Amino acid sequence: MVFHKLIKRMRLVISMMISCLLLNHSICLATNYTVSTKVDLIAKMSAASPGDTVIVSDGSYNWGQISFSNKKGSATSAWIVLKSETFKGVVFTGNTYVQFSGKHILVSGFRFANGNSGANDVIQFRNSSGSFANYCRVSNITIDNYNSDSTGSTNNTGTKNGGDTLNRWVSLYGTHNRVDHCTFINKFNGSPTVVVWYDSTNYPAKGTSTFHLIDSNYFKGHGYQGSNEGEVIRVGTSVNSRTDGYNIIEYNLFEDGTQLDPEIISNKSNFNTYRYNTFRNHAGGITLRHGRYCSVYGNNFIKTNTNRTTQYGIRIIDKGHKVYNNYIENLTGNYNSNTSLRCPIILFNGVTNSNDTANPAFAAKYFAADSAIVAFNTIVNCYGGAGIVLGFEVDSSGLYKPQGVTVANNLISMKKGQAVYIDSVGTGTVTYAAEGNLFSAPSGLGIGNTTGFTKKTLTFKTRANGILPSPSLVQDAGVNTSNYVSLLNGLDVEARTRSAIYDVGALELNGTGNVVAIPLDSTMVGAGTPIVTLPVKLSSFDGMLSNGNIILKWSVASEKDFLQYEVEYSSTGNDFVRAGIVSAANKETYKFESSLTATKNYYRLKLINKDGSFSFSKVIVLSASQSKLFSVYPNPAKDIVVVTVNKLASNNTLVIIDEKGKVIKQTTLSATNTPISVKGLADGLYHIQLLEKGGNASTNTFIIHH
Repeated sequence: MVFHKLIKRMRLVISMMISCLLLNHSICLATNYTVSTKVDLIAKMSAASPGDTVIVSDGSYNWGQISFSNKKGSATSAWIVLKSETFKGVVFTGNTYVQFSGKHILVSGFRFANGNSGANDVIQFRNSSGSFANYCRVSNITIDNYNSDSTGSTNNTGTKNGGDTLNRWVSLYGTHNRVDHCTFINKFNGSPTVVVWYDSTNYPAKGTSTFHLIDSNYFKGHGYQGSNEGEVIRVGTSVNSRTDGYNIIEYNLFEDGTQLDPEIISNKSNFNTYRYNTFRNHAGGITLRHGRYCSVYGNNFIKTNTNRTTQYGIRIIDKGHKVYNNYIENLTGNYNSNTSLRCPIILFNGVTNSNDTANPAFAAKYFAADSAIVAFNTIVNCYGGAGIVLGFEVDSSGLYKPQGVTVANNLISMKKGQAVYIDSVGTGTVTYAAEGNLFSAPSGLGIGNTTGFTKKTLTFKTRANGILPSPSLVQDAGVNTSNYVSLLNGLDVEARTRSAIYDVGALELNGTGNVVAIPLDSTMVGAGTPIVTLPVKLSSFDGMLSNGNIILKWSVASEKDFLQYEVEYSSTGNDFVRAGIVSAANKETYKFESSLTATKNYYRLKLINKDGSFSFSKVIVLSASQSKLFSVYPNPAKDIVVVTVNKLASNNTLVIIDEKGKVIKQTTLSATNTPISVKGLADGLYHIQLLEKGGNASTNTFIIHH
């Protein structure tokens, strides 16, 4: 199953409506309009009916304010579409910006580049203070270097400093809107790139829940050097932080940001979900700054650039947040200090009791991370004071320590520092329940109470699917995992199904089902990446070694309008190059052979549709040493084959597979030389795999000839 299985549950982009629509008890034929002036664009979009498409002719335009409202759509009507003639063929520059309101309006395909909209939002889901967009969508938009100034600095309050002008690139008003498959690069001035706004203004009053979806976007090069107003995404503000948002921010890639603001994502409302995002070499992290009961899971925080010393993982502030199934690698956020804003996972003290929420004086203050759940996260090769900090005092008023915290079944491997730290400053003590946590840290655990924490030698495996798989000792080592079924929904960081007794950490080594969430790269998200489900259905993708060569095999359920498979190779698991092309031939199974070139060989499939859209399979890794683990004789065989292993393990399993990928026989090894009956099998080529408990597989081939 390919990575973009997740998009099946999202709405499809429709660029041209040719169906008959029943509107106002009459049948209306969808119409396409082509415009090349701002006046025509506004007039046509204001008058368009559901199903109509307004196409802007390719070209470069400096149109200033583009503002329109359309009241003809509904939450369930066909889209009212505004699009470029060709993808990125329309470039808005100068001081062009767009404001719109209505329902079921889709804006797609435009590029904003090297412009300056002043203090105005580049795209705003409203065209006046009381006229919002609802059930609308901005998709496949690129905004590149559209900054209102070039200095990239303000004072600490985020206000103007020496002529600096702050502006946002996308402002979401209304409800049930979506921003997806957009590219946002090179934002240097203040104010967040994307903001979710609520209609409440008086703390602690609740505003209207918004239910927005922000997904599959690419954020790169965020470089604002002011210490405030530098978030990439902000969901709410302090004054409306008691609003129940129910927004979902998922499958976004944040890469190579250098802003000084410590928040890549700043949460300031309740009940939002942050899942399956990737943060790579980007200063900052996720901060649950205001608001409660948010879920943060399945995210990947990875640093490979040594200059990104201020990248961290997750900051937990206020009550009831759930942080689980996250993978955090090589971060140096609090390199030499426990008392730092930045570390893999940190829980904050509060300035007041968590029940004291009515006082407007506390709207912008800190509340203790009471009742937080931190479970099944993997922290690997990180540097700093500690991997998890409980009860951090952000300022001298942060005296109320977190109460009722759960820290369970986390995997913590530190290169420098301690596994856990509790700040001694403050009133009372942190109350927490710990169980099933495994750790390795040069400076030890870091707390006196070792209950729930076990020291282990943690040797992670070779990178697969973009992350370092956990050591085998985590398998089925989780404590009281039945208590966490509803929390995890039975899934791991790759959205695979966990076994009955869960593994410690974010990854289930023997997880079942398809890998549908991996660390993202720029080919998977952003403008121009796949936005519809590919017609090909990949049923399986496996690899094996035979006589020094690599054999890749995959099976498919259908190939409607499908073009080809590109086999991509990497020796590191990060940078993939094309190794070959296999054309679609309307078959059930395919095979690709290649030479064994490295100690570790990583492969994935790029599945390409006839219209140019594409997606990726899971990544598989094959080791040069695997073919030496066991041998098979005689070859050819008639009735019996003997499998000889170099080292016998009690949990080794042998599987015989035919040329179509069907499992013919499975058995457990009982000796270093194990005879296996193949009597009755048809003549032909067969593969025999040695499966180890940790998930490694070694393969040989043999022939049956009677």
